[in-house]
Amino acid sequence: MEEFDEALSEQSRGRKGLRVNNEDAPSSIFLDPWLTAKGAPLVALVDHLMLITMPDTTKRTRSLRHDAAQRRRFVMGNIAANLVHLALGPSREEGGLLAIATAKTKPTRYDREDYPQGILAGSVAALEDAGMLVCHPYVFKQRTTTVEPTPAFVAWMHRHGVRLADIGRDAGGETIWLRAREDENGETLRRRQYHNQTIGKTLVQYDDTEETERLRAEVERLNKVLNGADIAYAGEPIGPLALRRSFLLRSPHAPQEFNLNGRIAGGFWQTLKTRKRHLITIGGEDIADLDYVSMFAMLTYLKATGSLPVGDPYDIPGLEKHRDGAKLAMISLLSRKGDMQLLAPKLKAALPEGWTARRLVEAMTLRHPAIAHLFGRDIGIELMHTESRVLMAVLLELADRGIPALPMHDGINVKWSDRAKAMEVMQSVSAKLLGVALPVKEKPIRRPQAALAA
Repeated sequence: MEEFDEALSEQSRGRKGLRVNNEDAPSSIFLDPWLTAKGAPLVALVDHLMLITMPDTTKRTRSLRHDAAQRRRFVMGNIAANLVHLALGPSREEGGLLAIATAKTKPTRYDREDYPQGILAGSVAALEDAGMLVCHPYVFKQRTTTVEPTPAFVAWMHRHGVRLADIGRDAGGETIWLRAREDENGETLRRRQYHNQTIGKTLVQYDDTEETERLRAEVERLNKVLNGADIAYAGEPIGPLALRRSFLLRSPHAPQEFNLNGRIAGGFWQTLKTRKRHLITIGGEDIADLDYVSMFAMLTYLKATGSLPVGDPYDIPGLEKHRDGAKLAMISLLSRKGDMQLLAPKLKAALPEGWTARRLVEAMTLRHPAIAHLFGRDIGIELMHTESRVLMAVLLELADRGIPALPMHDGINVKWSDRAKAMEVMQSVSAKLLGVALPVKEKPIRRPQAALAA
């Protein structure tokens, strides 16, 4: 099965490799080479790290050359900014790790070409020797090198008063990603589908065209709008935002096209736990959570019949009290290659006890005969692309109206005072692109009683 949150899960890894549907495993984020130490408190912390990791010059005939010292400061500042983001970011979690690829490889369009990769491993080792981080070494085909800040690093971070707003970001960084599924034999694919695992993917080096330049300009415009929108979490201004769109090819041999997936990724709010969403503000205002109703199913019906389904598409006989299971079943059936013969563990856990793959397919087919011919046809990534086109058009239209919006997969978060205008735009844009206005609803945001009383 193609992971439904594919654009996000590509960046989420655990201690032993790709993290797939294991919410108990510590997640990791990849080192962002574009982050810098901007604010004075973080600069002061980097000064301290430079001092305590200074090479022993008493055994050398001369001190470090100026350019070598500058490269070392560049890397140390980048590591520190990433560790601060890991420690203070809204999506932080206990045991979170920072994944660092220390191998010397030829830079691609997804890398920072001027990054001093040659001294990265040495800088990590120096920080570990100084007691500032713990390093979990690379394990072949299981995990990349990962690090986590020690209590000593966190103590120095707080001693200097470092905040997320002290993190800067240099210009650059690819915002249009293209991946290709790795070629796999039938048995490997069936095993991955059974365990609900994301199919392996590799980044693709593509040539720019008018289309990719347009796509990139749209994302960069969105990033500019959001970085000027005074977005805060728990009252603290967040660091710089860098959203991207992630497209997909079905195989490494497929033509380089940008018509599959395309979802927007990279926003902290996209992986934020529901209970924490009330802590986000835009321009000092609480947010409203707006959602296209059952969008995946709606788009499937439009593709198959040209019209929307009647009633709740996830109201499946026998699953009346298991709507999340019905939704997951729909996604699984539309996003897999071939028939469903076994229930993946996550799907099985979301269904009533005793349900089998055969019973589930029969129930879904009986409820949705108009789209049953699309089950097992791997159209999920096509639907994701349609979904992403609609959402991107909504975001750009709202930007034209001076309304910043945080993108989810099938909805947006906006200022509370902008919710009515935003809902109108969501409906008008979907009508323009799809020929029919998709239903939109406002989802309640769970707020603690103390916050409601205030």
